Amino acid sequence: MAFQPQAFGKYYLVDKISTGGMAEVFKAKTYSHGGFENLLVIKRILPHLGEDQEFVDMFIDEAKVSVALQHANIVHLYDFGRIGDDWFMAMECLDGKDVRSILRQLARKRRFLPIEYAIYVASEACKGLEFAHRKTDLQGRPYGIVHRDVSPSNLLVAYEGDVKVADFGIAKAQFSSLDTVGGVLKGKYEYMSPEQASGRSMDARSDLFSLGIILHEMLTGRRLFKTGSEFTTLERIKTCEVAPPSYVNARVPEALDRIVMKALARLPEDRYQSAGEMGQALQDYLFPQTADQLRADLARSMQDLFADEIGEERRRLEHGSEVAAKLREQAPEYAEGWEGQTSSSLSRASEFAQSWGPLILGGVALLLIPVLGLAVGGLLWVAKRDAPVEEVAPTAGALDILVLPATNVRVDGIDYGETGTLALEDMAPGPHVIRLEKEGYETVLETVTIEAGQRHTLRKTMQYVEPEPEPEPAPVQRIPSRPIPVAPPTPTPAPVAAETGTLAVALIGGGWAWVYVDGVRIEKTAPLAGHELPSGTYTIRVENPDLGISHSEKITVDPGEQATVRARPL
Repeated sequence: MAFQPQAFGKYYLVDKISTGGMAEVFKAKTYSHGGFENLLVIKRILPHLGEDQEFVDMFIDEAKVSVALQHANIVHLYDFGRIGDDWFMAMECLDGKDVRSILRQLARKRRFLPIEYAIYVASEACKGLEFAHRKTDLQGRPYGIVHRDVSPSNLLVAYEGDVKVADFGIAKAQFSSLDTVGGVLKGKYEYMSPEQASGRSMDARSDLFSLGIILHEMLTGRRLFKTGSEFTTLERIKTCEVAPPSYVNARVPEALDRIVMKALARLPEDRYQSAGEMGQALQDYLFPQTADQLRADLARSMQDLFADEIGEERRRLEHGSEVAAKLREQAPEYAEGWEGQTSSSLSRASEFAQSWGPLILGGVALLLIPVLGLAVGGLLWVAKRDAPVEEVAPTAGALDILVLPATNVRVDGIDYGETGTLALEDMAPGPHVIRLEKEGYETVLETVTIEAGQRHTLRKTMQYVEPEPEPEPAPVQRIPSRPIPVAPPTPTPAPVAAETGTLAVALIGGGWAWVYVDGVRIEKTAPLAGHELPSGTYTIRVENPDLGISHSEKITVDPGEQATVRARPL
């Protein structure tokens, strides 16, 4: 269905650009005195995410970071706030395409991106990243910004040849509330750095590795680390076995290979140490060509590559602008109280009409009849709208687990195997215990509370544990040899097989708990079955203070038999 232009506060949405998993993006217009009008972009988070405080905090953090970054190679933020229940940002409108769309279009035409254009795009991106990485407050204190999501969809190229870095939505900064949230899953897997894929700490050099991936992709037309499995993709990034671009595109010179491979070094200390350093290397390679020359050449190439789409975009913009002008003529003057009003979900196309709550009832009736196309009187529509609707109260909730890298997931003692994403429906309201385990990473143990009718999301990045260094071997002391008497070997008796039984622990009412055998905690958690023990008498303790489980009893394990302990919350 074609997009219908609509009013949104003081803005008029004239064309829809895209809808993602978290937000929808529109071209919009705003008007002022003397015929002034401005074209910009509105990014509005999806309605169901507006109820997720963690996501709203992330959206606010993006605004805080973006408003501090006023640079020619970064998308500008003009406005931020909430209209009704909708959080939004108003940003600079850049008529053009992202690098992902450019590479796809070239692939359809079986063409490579010219080498000089790839270098120009990367060097301009370096300028934006350098500004962000070095940004300080008025007292000269660094913000410590790391983008963390440098990817082809976040590098925008205008039809006029300008290049801008977009979407600092998951950027890390000193003032970001995300700094205090441990293990949040962030970024697109195939454009992560090795340290990001391993869950280790990152600095600005992580963004340079991501930019190196994009540069390699622009030169070869191929995704460098992408596989059919997220886990395999992350493992390839961590091992960082990369062939130079010239292995795919023989026209790439050796000097450019060296620049790309330095950006893609596995260890941060072996990469360029700043975006400015990487950008200078790219500019030196381009000399004597200048950015201004390449900008004009790239603009002509973009307008040729997307000629059909540019015409269609302009047609939709003209149509949307005409409708927006009519909506503005019919709407009252914008007032400060607008933000406090809640937009009806009946029809976004009639949002401008539904926001006129203070009008008298007769006026509402007369207005809603033509706008909504109703065949009955406005008073009847109001009565139907206010009619009570019987609702069935939900009795269960849901849980989504997102973890990087793929990890063994246990929920309430149930093992779901190794996975990076897990969706659980029909979860009983109340506390549930999640355990994430992976060799070489810190174990995560967390309790989440599920509410009926609500969907809870747990995002975690496993923290890599550096292996302990091998101890230095003790120096060998050489002692003069002398004959050592050797006793005759004594026969070793054959081992006697110990008679064993098994232990089972059941938890009444669900959940999980630690299990102690004679005061020693075993590796497995309850519920469990088939845990082998030599025959004998043992004291078994089952505990999980968070779930109120504390049970102890003495059991006897007989050969070939299973002894069962049953524990329940206090």
